[in-house]
Amino acid sequence: MLTRERTTAGLLREYQSFADLLATLDTSMWTCASRCTGWQVRDVAAHVVGQALDTVTGASGTRNADKQAASLRAQPPTGLAAQMRKIGEAMAELVAAFDDHIWARPSPLPRFTIGEAIHALLMDAYVHADDIRNAIKAPSDLGEGLDDSLDFVLGALRRDPIAAADSGLARLLALPAAAFPEESGIDAHEFLLAATGRHDPRTLGLRETVNIFRV
Repeated sequence: MLTRERTTAGLLREYQSFADLLATLDTSMWTCASRCTGWQVRDVAAHVVGQALDTVTGASGTRNADKQAASLRAQPPTGLAAQMRKIGEAMAELVAAFDDHIWARPSPLPRFTIGEAIHALLMDAYVHADDIRNAIKAPSDLGEGLDDSLDFVLGALRRDPIAAADSGLARLLALPAAAFPEESGIDAHEFLLAATGRHDPRTLGLRETVNIFRV
């Protein structure tokens, strides 16, 4: 697992990056179909902003992704970008108050500690930003967010008894995220997409077990 400091810094970085990405979009891009079934770019953006809003207002777990998306999808890209920046500022104040004791507490999300939930938000923001880039045919960001998101999915798979028992995954789950591409021979971005249901795992020689959202 990432340290508390790196996870919180990573989340704030991804929220800033997400706001910056939204600010570059025009209305013609807003209605592009995304690889999230049934969602346009504006739905993907609205979900991330809505989820972040629920977190800073203490409403985590009260709305599903579709409701978050529906609540904000009518806003223009510049409006959601501005809202994301304000939420990022509120999030910075919130995570600044976390210590190791709070980090280890159960979160409103089932089976997640506060720390794991923050790490999940980081991964979600990064992957959905990648969904938007994919939809508008922009290159992926292969920087720190990829490494931090890969760390999350590897941890999630290790905690999943079914995935942990998959002999085809066992060797991969023993690897640290930083060394994953070199030691596994698998592209980190492609693995992340397979692990989040966005890429056919069979092309990597893996089974559907690798998808952390399979159930």
